[in-house]
Amino acid sequence: MKSLTLFLLLAPFLGVPLIYLLGRLRKELAFWSAEILGAALFVASLLLLAGYEQPINLPMEWFRLGGFSIPFGIYIDKLSLVMLLIATGLGWLDIHFAHDYMAEDPHQPRYYAKVLFFIGGMILLVSAKELVALFVGWEFMGLASYLLISFWHQRKDPADAGVSAFLFTRFGDIFLFAAIGALFVVTGSLDMVHLNTLAHAGAIDKDFAFMVAVFIFIAAIGKSGQFPLFPWLMRAMEGPTTVSALIHGATMVNSGIYIVARLFDFYTAAGALIVVASVGALSAFIGASSALVQSEMKKVLAYSTMSHLSIAFVGLGAGSLAAGMTHLVNHAVFKALLFLSAGAVMMATHHTKDLWKLGGLGRKLTALALFMGMGVLSLAGIPPFSGFFSKDAVIAQSLANPQTAGMLALMVLVAGLLSMAYGGRLWALIFAGNPREEKLYEKAKPLSKFWILLPLGIMAAATLLMGFIQEPIAEMVSAEALEEPPIPGLAVGLLTGIAILAWLVWFYYVRRPDVRDKVAAQPLMQVLHRLLFNGYYIERLIFWLTQNFVIGSLAKGVHWSDRRLVDGAVNATLPLSRRISSALDRLRTVRSGENAGAMALGVALLMAALMLGGAA
Repeated sequence: MKSLTLFLLLAPFLGVPLIYLLGRLRKELAFWSAEILGAALFVASLLLLAGYEQPINLPMEWFRLGGFSIPFGIYIDKLSLVMLLIATGLGWLDIHFAHDYMAEDPHQPRYYAKVLFFIGGMILLVSAKELVALFVGWEFMGLASYLLISFWHQRKDPADAGVSAFLFTRFGDIFLFAAIGALFVVTGSLDMVHLNTLAHAGAIDKDFAFMVAVFIFIAAIGKSGQFPLFPWLMRAMEGPTTVSALIHGATMVNSGIYIVARLFDFYTAAGALIVVASVGALSAFIGASSALVQSEMKKVLAYSTMSHLSIAFVGLGAGSLAAGMTHLVNHAVFKALLFLSAGAVMMATHHTKDLWKLGGLGRKLTALALFMGMGVLSLAGIPPFSGFFSKDAVIAQSLANPQTAGMLALMVLVAGLLSMAYGGRLWALIFAGNPREEKLYEKAKPLSKFWILLPLGIMAAATLLMGFIQEPIAEMVSAEALEEPPIPGLAVGLLTGIAILAWLVWFYYVRRPDVRDKVAAQPLMQVLHRLLFNGYYIERLIFWLTQNFVIGSLAKGVHWSDRRLVDGAVNATLPLSRRISSALDRLRTVRSGENAGAMALGVALLMAALMLGGAA
């Protein structure tokens, strides 16, 4: 088991230069080495799961200086194993899909090397025992996301998107770094299992624990694209769609929820779960409502990611580790399926992203329509697909918990219902109705069954079959079962609402688009559309605040202090030194050299006299 663990930890990083160098020799070798290594990582994760008996604990040190040391231990339990299976399994399928998707790109060696580095960062993060090792994996993923989002850096939009992701996530990372330092000073431990035990036993001051929990959650907000640090998640769509599937399904956005889940007892003891639930509920509503009006298919899915990750956060915030983490697992699979399906649509339609240029593709791309439809059904929460069970459990838990019942539960409920609306709208605009651009429809290319449809089919089957093993998944990630809905008829009510929304989507987007256009032409609807389309203008608000307060006030104040006080003090030393030099010049005479020589001779004669006297 130790050898498998070390292989998982080291192989991705050792494979990065190997893949790049082999790819430089021959481009095809970059893909095949990444494919083989990705498959090996997934098999190693499966073998760890098959042979699991107790948590794998590998104590290690980063460095030691006298009696001071920084721990860098590895700890793999069932929760870590589930996250490893997601990262390696979906990562492998993503690499397989990229064979065709990235076939025409001249920089494949660089691409596959970065993907392996990204997966390696996630493996390290979920395998970490101490917060230091987790932070290293956390930062590795931040760096990899910047490199992959801006992969086509020769174009302005991808380059700007990479910088945006880097800055937004780094803002949160500052708080994680501060929390790690504070915990080390106060508790002397960075072991997450030990911190849970200390907090549960009341050995950590509650106010201090609350502050640390909030700091860590701010970092989670940045990585998982929650309010208000979500704008980077939408800009990240400028990268390759395979990168979007990795970020939104297999790796990066899951890390924020994972760290809260890993420290769940700490958050419970600190009384910070209500903060998690509040931010999650607001983010879920913003993401779901904004997804309703997006015209680019990948942005619909990006806002959907924000909404569904928020639903998982609400599950944790409502006190149910099982509901929150089970929804995270389900979301990872169906969201990777949806993003790769969107990539397949773009491949078939000559990289068309605009939903209003598509339509009627279900007749030409039947298998793709089926697989993407299964992903939409899981996202919408239609049984027996996996998304139904976990989303239903989160909503039920939020209604049952007195702290979250009320407005928070209502926002989550609305976000859950809207999933069908924007998911159904997405599918209908792509595959249903008549083609909006005949030339685009006629030129739609067939897709490879092995490279494209096979990974989509595997994920579609997984999101269906996982609906029948929700209890084992819940026990794996939380050691507890999914709670039964405490409110009779909740599932029936949700399904009824979804059915009504599905009918509305069909009516407005397939049957009577003329009615939709008339409603959309109303002034109030246009204002509402602009508000939702721009994500409630949160990004513009952040930039305005940054420009006017951070740069306009704080930065200018620092600049004034630097120029007037610091530079002034330094510059004042020049005339002062000149005055001192001038004063010393007055003491100097033309005979100073002769006087110095005479003094040296006198000292020598004195020393000689003393030595002769001592000898006598």
